Amino acid sequence: MHYKVNFGIFILIMTSFLMCQSNMPIKYNGPSIPELVNTNTLVTRLAALEAEREAQWIQEKWEAMSEEERLGQLFMVAAFTRNGNADIARVKDLIQNQKVGGLIMFQGNPTQTALNTNYYQSLSHKVPLMIAIDGEWGVNMRLDSTIQFPRQMLMGAIQDNTLIYEFGKEVARQCRRLGIHINFAPVVDINNNADNPVIGDRSFGESRENVTAKAFQYMRGMQDHNVMACAKHFPGHGDTDADSHYELPTIHHNMKRLDSLELYPFRSLIQHGIGSIMVAHLHIPAIDPTLNVPTTLSKSAVQNLLKDQMGFEGLIFTDAMGMQGVASHFSNGEADLKALIAGNDVLLMSGDVGLAKAKIKAALTAGTLGWSDLEQRIRKILKAKYRLGLNDYQAVSGKDVVKDINSDEALVLHQRIVAAALTLVDNPDKLIPIRRVRGRKIASLSIGTGRKTAFQRELDRYGIDTHLSAGSSITGSNQTRLLNELKKQEIVLVGLHRVGKFPNEDFNLSTSVRNFINELNKHTKVVLVVFGNPYSLKYFEEIPYLACAYINDDAAERQAAQAIFGGIAFQGRLPISASKKLASGKGVNTENFRLAYAKRPEDVGMNSSILNKIDKIAEEAIKGGATPGCQVLVVKDGKVAFHKAYGYFTYAKRRKVQTNDIYDLASVTKVAATTLSIMKLYEEGKIDINKRLSDYLPELKGTNKEGLIIKEILAHQSGLKPWIPFYKATLTEEKKPDDKFYRVRPNGDYCVRISEGVYFCKSKTDSVVWQRIYDQDLKGNKNYTYSDLGFYLFTKLVEKVSGKSLDKYAADNFYYPMGLENIFYNPLDNNINKGQIVPTEEDQYFRYQKVHGDVHDMGAAMLGGVSGHAGLFASPIDLAAVFEMLLEGGVYQNRRYLQQSTIEKFTAKYSSKSRRGLGFDRKERTSGQNSINVAWQASDRSFGHLGFTGIGAWADPDNKLIYLFLSNRTYPSGENMKLITMNIRSRIHEVCYEAIMKPITNKVVEEPEDEDTPNEEDEDQKE
Repeated sequence: MHYKVNFGIFILIMTSFLMCQSNMPIKYNGPSIPELVNTNTLVTRLAALEAEREAQWIQEKWEAMSEEERLGQLFMVAAFTRNGNADIARVKDLIQNQKVGGLIMFQGNPTQTALNTNYYQSLSHKVPLMIAIDGEWGVNMRLDSTIQFPRQMLMGAIQDNTLIYEFGKEVARQCRRLGIHINFAPVVDINNNADNPVIGDRSFGESRENVTAKAFQYMRGMQDHNVMACAKHFPGHGDTDADSHYELPTIHHNMKRLDSLELYPFRSLIQHGIGSIMVAHLHIPAIDPTLNVPTTLSKSAVQNLLKDQMGFEGLIFTDAMGMQGVASHFSNGEADLKALIAGNDVLLMSGDVGLAKAKIKAALTAGTLGWSDLEQRIRKILKAKYRLGLNDYQAVSGKDVVKDINSDEALVLHQRIVAAALTLVDNPDKLIPIRRVRGRKIASLSIGTGRKTAFQRELDRYGIDTHLSAGSSITGSNQTRLLNELKKQEIVLVGLHRVGKFPNEDFNLSTSVRNFINELNKHTKVVLVVFGNPYSLKYFEEIPYLACAYINDDAAERQAAQAIFGGIAFQGRLPISASKKLASGKGVNTENFRLAYAKRPEDVGMNSSILNKIDKIAEEAIKGGATPGCQVLVVKDGKVAFHKAYGYFTYAKRRKVQTNDIYDLASVTKVAATTLSIMKLYEEGKIDINKRLSDYLPELKGTNKEGLIIKEILAHQSGLKPWIPFYKATLTEEKKPDDKFYRVRPNGDYCVRISEGVYFCKSKTDSVVWQRIYDQDLKGNKNYTYSDLGFYLFTKLVEKVSGKSLDKYAADNFYYPMGLENIFYNPLDNNINKGQIVPTEEDQYFRYQKVHGDVHDMGAAMLGGVSGHAGLFASPIDLAAVFEMLLEGGVYQNRRYLQQSTIEKFTAKYSSKSRRGLGFDRKERTSGQNSINVAWQASDRSFGHLGFTGIGAWADPDNKLIYLFLSNRTYPSGENMKLITMNIRSRIHEVCYEAIMKPITNKVVEEPEDEDTPNEEDEDQKE
């Protein structure tokens, strides 16, 4: 048998092999190893030693057993954990009195199952029990309180078969944790009969190659981790319309067809070392024409075909002997005997072990069954037990069983499997993924639930806020109402829930539902996602955007919604043919261009209970008057791990903060728009940051700004002073907007909107803003001084070099191609509802009104809302996408926007005079658990920026972590510094690092040597 060698000896052999391959010395306390012994000889000797030990153990067990105990090895009986003490007593009797050699575990909870396996093993004194489970989609098939992995049909849609291997590995881990050694999986039946009532979604599909490839990976995943796999149901149960649990199905195909299709996966798995095979209760005249004889009892099927012709040497299990496929034609005992005569090794779930043994003994006496043949099979069973490690049996722990089974890694694997199977059958005009949401009428309809679903809640993240629902039928006035409402929409996203399994029940889809969906498709674009049996797709052939998620659970619903909007990609293929038009293998790939959401922080290695500490700090900030509301968004390993909104727009508490709200980013503009643009132009060779700014802006020549070097401006080491309050020069003595500069409504040259009812004179911009910058004195040195003025000038630089305004250049090169709709300058000009924009201040010094939708920074407002130092607005998720691109070395969703070397250059420490990079802020390195601007745990390569309105945006390349804090701490007054004095942003940032399960410590970064310089002032205080 090829499935597994004893684990300890296997490790010894492989370790020795690797040592020899790498010329490593082998530590050995026994006699010296001759120098002439080469690697092959060593491995051969170790293997021979292991074979000798195996043979010795088998012989010892054989000799120690009585005839009764030897016969008992041929039986595997059921143990039902949920049936409590009564079942324990029954199983105890079978072990002690009938000497059965194996158990198959059925319904119950995992903890009691583990305890029971220990107890049952303690009763089997001479030879440990071989314990199995029928866990086709994992132990959840039989045990509660465990992860419910999808059935094999869904996995048949997956294109990356390494996921199937990982699934097999995980199933093996769970089995071993419970004391289980065999899993009766994979199902290798090729389900090419849509009306099959018993296999269906238990099969990988209808393609023999796909079924075989996935069965192989499932098998290998288990057997590589010391759980025996069992291919079933030999010779193939896929093309039947009867259920062998209730009757004996007949398959009328000839041997040529059977050999080319049904037997194909069995033959392949035999060649690749499958540990066991289960024989089905089928009547196949081409194999054995004897009337009513199932393959389980047919010597032609088991001995002649499976063993002799196909060369299988592993264990052969019967299917359950109590099933009507055999029990309806043969009595207890008689069936067991015939199964042994046919060539089976293990009798599964005999109806009467005692009676079966009596029949076997009588046959031995009569000579119709020979002891030599039985001995060979019993020794084969003992060999399997040895290779499964039962020669050194160890009880399993009864503590934390449920926790161990439901590990974070297992939950993540479940998410990956479900996502990888999502299948978009067709995408005629590449509507999917939907890139543009704003300005379009898009609604959702969930059918079969009558309530808002996980699918719809996930759609909320993408700005879809019109959700309707319907039950399992849509008739009369309800049909009219829904149709009238939905045909107004450009796109309707329909989730079809609670789809049934059985074709004879029309998959639980009423005629009214089917008709309604097809009628709706005549009036608008329908994107239909079927959460259930793919055979049901046959009713919806005319829907152009037809997708299948295969199962009805929250994970599938959330990920289907993300796939529709590009958070993840559709990449599955139909594993079966729902109709001629919807054939097996059909499906299209889409791209992902938005950030995906993790189901739980644990999915990306963060602790949710620790992250929830953020709630308390955010509430402290709001109650303490630091800000009326805020949001925190955390991205880990490329997925949103945490995103919550807190509080209200204002202290009046009329409008709650929502996760898709738009914020004035203030100085975060410097990195998220201006520095990005300069980096791009630098890469293209259009800007040399070592040159003077005046080389590109000739208007600076003849001024004291002529010698300013671009990289020094980026690092705030050019000698520029911090800022100029331009607006003050445009006020009257009463500090009100002067009529020379402003009008209450746009009129001719007075067209620069400052806020509602305040319009600045465009022709005054040069004298009020630009000339004052040109004339501003410089400092006497080039030590670090944080300054806005250089970034004002960068507005002109980008426009001069690129031929586009800064807002247009940043959008064309980053925001638009990245699929970001909610990051821009001047949100009111971008058709953003004012109710979605967070207000920034009750201005009592310039505009004398609530600043809401217009840029808060006065200088940026006087430039029409577009400047290099301020003016950018964004939703949290779109700002996160920009930082994710930077974190991933310039790549976002498989498209490159910047070179990694460029990002490293700009985010590295520029000089010893400050912590700053080029444009980017960096961690202030301090001793102990203190930090000025970020969490003290942040790596030294972290980069980001703060914003005056109450913004913080940071990325840590070492920990693949992005942290965003967005607030309007300036409301109602920009003089409110409580967010800073309470250290809210850094404290929340620290929680993010506490939550990382395996944080990466600081890497050594070569950078200029630090000097003793004063800590710079937080830029929130600069105004």
